[in-house]
Amino acid sequence: MEKFIKDPIHGNIKIDDALIDNIYFQRLRHIIQNGMAYMVFPSMRHSRFEHSLGTYYIASKMIENVQASEKEVIDKKELIKELALYHDIGHFPFSHTFEFAMEILEYLDKSIYNSIIRLTGFRDMEYKLHEMMGINILRSIGKTELADLMTNVYSPKRIKDIDDPLVKIAKLIVNSELDADRLDYLQRDSYYSGAKFGIIDPERLLITMKITTDGYVFPPKAIDDLEHFFLARFHMYSSVYNHAVIEIYNRIMAYFIAFAINCSFLDIPSGLDEFVEFTDEKIYLALLKVKNDIRFSHFYESLVKRKKYIRAVVEGDQAKNLFKILSSNEKSKKNLYDTVLNYYGKIVIGKSELTTEIDNIFIERKMLKESYNNPLSEEGGLTKIPERYRIYVGAYDEDSKNDILKYFNDTFGIRLAFKANS
Repeated sequence: MEKFIKDPIHGNIKIDDALIDNIYFQRLRHIIQNGMAYMVFPSMRHSRFEHSLGTYYIASKMIENVQASEKEVIDKKELIKELALYHDIGHFPFSHTFEFAMEILEYLDKSIYNSIIRLTGFRDMEYKLHEMMGINILRSIGKTELADLMTNVYSPKRIKDIDDPLVKIAKLIVNSELDADRLDYLQRDSYYSGAKFGIIDPERLLITMKITTDGYVFPPKAIDDLEHFFLARFHMYSSVYNHAVIEIYNRIMAYFIAFAINCSFLDIPSGLDEFVEFTDEKIYLALLKVKNDIRFSHFYESLVKRKKYIRAVVEGDQAKNLFKILSSNEKSKKNLYDTVLNYYGKIVIGKSELTTEIDNIFIERKMLKESYNNPLSEEGGLTKIPERYRIYVGAYDEDSKNDILKYFNDTFGIRLAFKANS
């Protein structure tokens, strides 16, 4: 039976009850959308549940702009909309913050790291953790065709390298630089944070876009709207998602999750039945367990009582070069983690990388009687969205601050500039 759900961003969202009345989707009510962002923006307590509804709403509009003539695309429009609805169904507690915890667990306890991967039904980290779990959940509830589509859509293959027209279109709508996911979360997160950077006019983009198996095609008059969208995304990441204080709190929570699992304060699910109850509330209950534990009480002090870590941010070429070292030199990366993990979360380290891809967006141009699609990247006058790399370092006290300051100076030649968190 179809129903309407009121939403502060999109108004009334029309959806079939049967799509949302399953326990795995309802679980998303208990998975916060933006990790620890509420420590800085208190109203950012919205969940993956409403974001998924919003993504479904946007995808339903985008699907009407598909220009493909292939029967397999036309007949599968509802499948693509369903994929948009379920794109986040596999998220673990605190969303991407748990995935940061996995990076720590890989060095803290590889056997636990591997057991969590096996919980998703995969043997290796072939995709993001929540994508693998989403595929597993969809298979478990009998949605095999949808699980196969999700597997292909989250493949790292570029649009131009994919042969299947259905996968091309689905990837554009659900997993691309201008997808329904982004068109929802930029508005939603801007609304709940109170920051105005993410205010965009999605209707303007939706009424002018065509979606083809080659990519998005827009008329020239949409260039300003596209530029505004990408600038809005950049500034939302720079000022909200990658806000230095939020990043430090995300890492504190990630280190807590890793140590809590490692020391049996937090049990990982043994199967999908237990995964249903593996929500944000489980993490808070684990935090209460360490309140008086001499090794881990600093997590309680920080995450519950908001005791501030001292923080430093490495930016620019130094951060970019450190990215290169840590991504190409496993020995250096392991040495860094081994050093930091000795402090049981009193030192936390994280990173963020912000880039913008516009390879699949074209502008429809005309030359006398002929028309052609010009890549957006080749349009003159378009503002170039900068890349940005940051390394975040947090220290609980003066002793740990001095130790990590010395480590960075001796190992990387980087002088960290610490200041009090706020």
